[in-house]
Amino acid sequence: RFARYEGHCAAYVHAGGTHGVIVKFETSDEVAAKPEFAAFGKDIAMQIAAANPSYLNESDVPADVLAKEKEIVLAQMANDPKTANKPDAIKEKMAVGKLGKFYKESCLVDQAFIKDGGIDVKKYVADTAKALGGEISIAAYTHFTKGEGLEKRNEDFAAEVAAAIKG
Repeated sequence: RFARYEGHCAAYVHAGGTHGVIVKFETSDEVAAKPEFAAFGKDIAMQIAAANPSYLNESDVPADVLAKEKEIVLAQMANDPKTANKPDAIKEKMAVGKLGKFYKESCLVDQAFIKDGGIDVKKYVADTAKALGGEISIAAYTHFTKGEGLEKRNEDFAAEVAAAIKG
């Protein structure tokens, strides 16, 4: 539905440069040109920086991650005297309900919006798109942490100097 749009990006670097975020949105040039879109983009980037979601939406969560989360929930229920003796069908329904909490914590669009906890990010995007007279979707994001990917060098300076002296 957004095939004709190339995308627009917003970036945010946290004070002190400890981490940053780049978010790609799919929307029209007309919507992206509005000043309110820049503020919206920064809000979404700040959300990602603050909440550090693992996934964009529920469909991005790998099946093995969901299976592991469900396994954890079922194990917790088995060890809880209140739920241990419930029928498996009931435990299964309860586990699915508890996965909803996992989505709210792990998926960007399901998280409570940091500037208004009464709505989630999905609703904030929809409300902004409506206000700006177009469509907006979050296509992708990347969260960078200062030093991420760098391996700490393990050096013994005294041994290095001694080796240099010996030649």
